[in-house]
Amino acid sequence: MASPNFIVIHTDQHRYDCIGVAGRRTGIYTPYIDSIAYQGINFTSAYAACPLCIPQRLSLLTGQLPERHGLFANVGIPYLPLETTLPSEMRRGGYQTALVGRTMHTYPFDYPYGFEYYLPGDPSSDKKDSSDRFFHDLREQSSDEAGGYYGSGPHNNSRAAAPYHLPDHLHQTKWAANRALEFLRNRDKSRPYMMFVGFYAPHSPHNPPAEFFNRYYARQDLDAPYIGNWDIPPASSGNVMSRYTALSEEDKRSLYAGYYGNIAFLDTQVGRLMQAAMEDRNTYVIFTSDHGEMLGDHYLMQKNRPYEGAVHIPLMFMGPDIPDSRTTGCSAGWHDLMPTILELAGLPVPSSVDGKSLVPLLKGTDDTPLRSYIHGECTHDLMFNSKKRPESTKHNYVYEKGSHFLTDGKMKYIWYVTSGREQLFDLQTDYQECCNLAEKPDYQQTLLFWRKRLIKELAERPEGFSDGKNLIAGKTPRRTSDTITSLMEQRREEGFTLAFQHNPSPVQRMEFYNHLMI
Repeated sequence: MASPNFIVIHTDQHRYDCIGVAGRRTGIYTPYIDSIAYQGINFTSAYAACPLCIPQRLSLLTGQLPERHGLFANVGIPYLPLETTLPSEMRRGGYQTALVGRTMHTYPFDYPYGFEYYLPGDPSSDKKDSSDRFFHDLREQSSDEAGGYYGSGPHNNSRAAAPYHLPDHLHQTKWAANRALEFLRNRDKSRPYMMFVGFYAPHSPHNPPAEFFNRYYARQDLDAPYIGNWDIPPASSGNVMSRYTALSEEDKRSLYAGYYGNIAFLDTQVGRLMQAAMEDRNTYVIFTSDHGEMLGDHYLMQKNRPYEGAVHIPLMFMGPDIPDSRTTGCSAGWHDLMPTILELAGLPVPSSVDGKSLVPLLKGTDDTPLRSYIHGECTHDLMFNSKKRPESTKHNYVYEKGSHFLTDGKMKYIWYVTSGREQLFDLQTDYQECCNLAEKPDYQQTLLFWRKRLIKELAERPEGFSDGKNLIAGKTPRRTSDTITSLMEQRREEGFTLAFQHNPSPVQRMEFYNHLMI
């Protein structure tokens, strides 16, 4: 049998409950995304090991957990020596590897790290004026008076929302789909391929085309943020980019219209990709997202928190030998994608990989869970929060500096690094996480069970979170490991700067590029 092809569709900041097949939120309509699950398998307990863009994407590239690759925050990292990546291993195995649209957030922005065909189109890039193809096309095909991608007002990491002001083919969502289809038409037909299609949506800016924005803005029956009995409202709504905010009614109405509308528009483009994929039935289609969006739950926006809105992600597969309409609650994460794809391609899995292959679950040959739970961690920060802190006799978890969580998709245990406080939620009856069971006498044995698991999980960590017998509070969570920190210093000594600052010299760029080439 010929080697299979792979289309990996990855979105940004897309909550699990914001796909139709989840059946949890009013108004979500994603028939094409859902059809991937109906024609294959849906992982209902997939979680982000670190709910931030850069650490998650590094896990996808390397198959490693944050504790191995060493990144725990959205830090602009310099020139990682990524000798072993999923695209480089696939390329060594004879595959044509491609990435279009949203990148893996690697740096330098224009180095492909194993992708042979590399066409970045990414609103988060630092190359909007040079090598980012999307912004090049935007300049060429629109007037300067239109204001570019952000001309309708909404911008990155803002809760503001409004309809897109340019033709929809100049929206990153449709642009990425068009470029993916262009690659499929012109690819090397003598080789199998693996293509990553990166959509920035539903990450802000919340700017879907008017048709999709208005579909939701006109509705009166959409959901409201989940607020628990342990939550403390902020003193004010703060800056429009605040991650700790109480949404007004108009905030909620426009935010949901923008977020849901971006998802609905995204779904139409997934449909176009699926139609192309079906032209060769020997193709696996994977749909997933790096992390979620809090959408005002617990008075929080964006990500990097241990709650379902941020850490619970969609993950579904369809392909030639995957039975239809299967659902599994087995825990999975982005570090599992590299070994899974390599096994499906018949290629060896490097020893550097932490993840486990999902192939037995995909093919229905073995339903034994790969692990008992997923471990995740967050280094927290607040952007433009209110200067005046609300007064309360209750503990305010918002100001904790970091957290670790464990979940099997049924229960979730959270431990806060700074204070040592705990939360426990029954996700089967309370996926909104409104009732903290850690405070209930009837759940103390369950709490102890999960605490012991985390004690063991963190026992060997250099931060000193656990001594093997107890969790040790008061430690400062790291943004980078010692290895990454040392690499940063080494790169500075070599004359390089950190990501999103300045470009290296042409000689440095060429030397590094040659080093990465296969």
